[in-house]
Amino acid sequence: MNTTNITNNSLFSYDDYFTNTLEIIQGSIYIPIFCAGIGNNILTILIISLNQDMRTVTNCYLLNLAISDTLPLIVSLPFEISFLPIEVPWGHLGCRIRALLAETSTNASILTISAFTIERYLAVCGPFRISSLSTIRRAIKVQIFIWLIAILSSTPYFYFTNNVDHQCLFDRNFQLFVTICLYISAICFFLLPAFILCLLYALMAQRLYNIGLLHEIHRSKNEKNNSNLLPMNLQPYRSVDSRLEKRQFRPTNYSLSRTLTLTRQSTYRNGNRASPGLLLHIQAMKKSAFKMLCKFILSL
Repeated sequence: MNTTNITNNSLFSYDDYFTNTLEIIQGSIYIPIFCAGIGNNILTILIISLNQDMRTVTNCYLLNLAISDTLPLIVSLPFEISFLPIEVPWGHLGCRIRALLAETSTNASILTISAFTIERYLAVCGPFRISSLSTIRRAIKVQIFIWLIAILSSTPYFYFTNNVDHQCLFDRNFQLFVTICLYISAICFFLLPAFILCLLYALMAQRLYNIGLLHEIHRSKNEKNNSNLLPMNLQPYRSVDSRLEKRQFRPTNYSLSRTLTLTRQSTYRNGNRASPGLLLHIQAMKKSAFKMLCKFILSL
């Protein structure tokens, strides 16, 4: 009998030690994420809001993304740290508001990234047509529409959540409806946006490949590497030769595909030369699109 009690006590102490270790590891991961996320997002919001020069279409989407990323850090992450004595206030109402805000912010983040990617695709594939439509007022309207969709799609979780033993859990009486809502959310706010992002970025890459920009970038890198291999006293002659080579006319016995490629390149360059501000705007949108893709991957 005494041996059994000693064994049970040792098992309980081992379980407590294992649980405490997991809580410490969890807190050491969540607390830096909370501090870094809150700090970076608040700085982004302040910089874009207070600086008038930063009020562009791209930064409007980044501002909306920073706001939607800050909400789950505030309403969800502190309550997930086990060793912190933090409980959700206001009982059932607090749990329901927390579920609504957490789901709304997540859906708004995904929809913002999707809308931003669609606009980047239109800017890359039709820059002269989208330049007149890409305005801050239009971006604000899109973001308001995004938040309305996010709130409406998160409303069922407000009714399905209750406070059970100081924990926010789904009501078992609505288990079937909760399962259906989870499947719909997974399709509409995960699988479908991921497919759209992959498709649009593939089309953008194909567009850049067709107009020859990727070949030109690769060729310029190779020329730069080859010029670095030359002796220092021969590099000025290399640069002069390259300039003369660019000024010379090429032979006319090219294939039809090469002629079309050169025509597209000249059209693209002439368009950029005619509107340098539009070129800078397109380049900034491409860079921001890549940053948004990285953020989307990290948020998943």
